[in-house]
Amino acid sequence: MKTKFKIAVYLIAGLLFGLSANAQKTVIKKEALPANAQTFLKTHFGSKKPSYILEDKELLSTEYKVQFDKQLEIEFDKKGNWKEVDGKNDKIPKSIIPKKIASYIKTNFPKEKVTKIEIGTSGYETKLTNGLELKFNLKEDFIKIDK
Repeated sequence: MKTKFKIAVYLIAGLLFGLSANAQKTVIKKEALPANAQTFLKTHFGSKKPSYILEDKELLSTEYKVQFDKQLEIEFDKKGNWKEVDGKNDKIPKSIIPKKIASYIKTNFPKEKVTKIEIGTSGYETKLTNGLELKFNLKEDFIKIDK
């Protein structure tokens, strides 16, 4: 009985591994992005052309990655909502940062710029030019500093 159970577990694990290994990354055009992502890019980057756009399809999800030059990278979920904007230690456009978060940073860290912002299920994480990481809740209230 244990042998049959082990075989079943191995088969299921192999199947899951095989399906997850089937992820595909494809270079796509800007027009193939979801409407929300296209609007975001137009709003914050105007007519600036990305270096490339990747569609990352996995078994249960699809994500998009847009790269500008060799610095700025933006990740979107399957609906085209931004998840992360990373300037790779360069400042990111101020227009991306929610007003309440931008105000907090301007007041408390006036010489610093935001180089990265992420939004997750529990809130926002920002990284500043001095290396500090600030965490905010979904209401954009400051929570804590990570070093």
